[in-house]
Order: sequence, then C-alpha cells, then structure tokens
Amino acid sequence: MPSRRVTRRVLLAGLLFGSFAGCSGGAPRADSPRSPEPSAPRPPAPGPSDPGQRPGPAAPSDPAPEPQGGAAELVTLHMSGGYAGLDDEIVVRTDGSYTTSGRRGPGRPGSFDGAEVARLRRLLDEAALTRLPARSVDPNLRDNVLYRVTYRDHVVVTDLSEPVPALSDAITLLRTALTEALRR
Repeated sequence: MPSRRVTRRVLLAGLLFGSFAGCSGGAPRADSPRSPEPSAPRPPAPGPSDPGQRPGPAAPSDPAPEPQGGAAELVTLHMSGGYAGLDDEIVVRTDGSYTTSGRRGPGRPGSFDGAEVARLRRLLDEAALTRLPARSVDPNLRDNVLYRVTYRDHVVVTDLSEPVPALSDAITLLRTALTEALRR
C-alpha cells in the first residue's frame, strides 16, 4: 500500500506544479519576439502556433461546430494570456450567430440580435483596424490579456494599454458574450 500512496502524492504534486507553471513562464509568452506577427486571418480552430496556445490535455482538440445556414464570418476575438492562462475565442457570423471555444472545449453557441450586430459593425468600422498597428502591446506588462481581433481580413493584437474607444467597446461586447457562453 505505501507505493500507491507515494504514487498518488507524486501525481498530485506534478498536477499542481504543472498548473502553476502554465501561468508564469514555462511556455513562451504571446508577446515574446519569437511569436509570429499576425499578417493574415487565422484558421477557425486554435493551433499550436497561435499566441497563447498552451499544449496540454486542456486545450480543445476539435474545432467548434459550424453554425447552420452558412453565413460568412464577420469578426473573431481570440483572448489569450493573463493570470488564468486564457485561450478563449468567439467567432461571430454575419447573421449574428456565434460559436465559442475555450481551454475546456467548445462553449454554448449563441446569437446577437440585429441591433447588436449593427452596433458591432459600427464599432469595428469606427475603430478603423486597417489604420491601427498590427500589434499594440505594452512590453512592460506581465501576465496581460491579449486580444486578437480579426475583421474584414485585418488582424490587430492589443492588450488595450493604448485604448481605442470603439475597439475597446467592441471587445467588451464580444468578451461579455464569450464569457457567458463558456460558463458551465
């Protein structure tokens, strides 16, 4: 029996150590120089080369199911990093339907109503992503959350340290829906 007890303690210690190592430094940071700069829209499912993607059993292995109706993709928000080691994404279609995924797998699908979709489009157009730098991240911040927004084939990565009010409002709208959909 002592060998089972020792084995359990070793496994428990390994799990605890592994959960803390993922938060602070074991994996390369998304804002490290080795991270690729976004230059094109990313595929719908997170992959190992995505900023914030951490290997391990908690990472989603299958992409979220596509919504019915075949509406085109309007905007994608991918949140990564932070103390919690976020790796969450929401993909909104032109008809307002959205799919979500997080470290624990797919979230509940949902839908924005017509007024919310119109507001989201207006905010993203006002933010003028094509005129923003592709990457706006404060290198002095640690464990910050990175927001990667893909809209009309343009990708912007920000930590919101240089606020753009319309972009911040769009991210808040998307983040609220994403957080609610991933609640279990």
